[in-house]
Amino acid sequence: MNRYLLIGAGVLAALLVVSGVLLKMAWAKNGALETRLANANAVIQQREADIRLSALEVAKLQGALEKAETTIAPVRTEIIRVPVTSSCGPAIAAAVAGVRAALANPR
Repeated sequence: MNRYLLIGAGVLAALLVVSGVLLKMAWAKNGALETRLANANAVIQQREADIRLSALEVAKLQGALEKAETTIAPVRTEIIRVPVTSSCGPAIAAAVAGVRAALANPR
């Protein structure tokens, strides 16, 4: 009877050791997965912040582009309406006058 009790205790101890090793390996794998998940979430949050910042910068640039377009449009029409000649003098004069006007009267 003692022999069977001793064999049973040995098997039980072996099972406990194996389950402890498996539990430790699962714990380590879980920690690695949690680390990967935290890193992935940090990347996602940074990407969303970058998208918001990019949207703000694009809106600022769009406003600056619209402002420049309203400033430059009259100068462009003056240059287009210059009579066609064999020299570029009238077009250059219109461009210079438009640039002077734009710089003297910024909007």
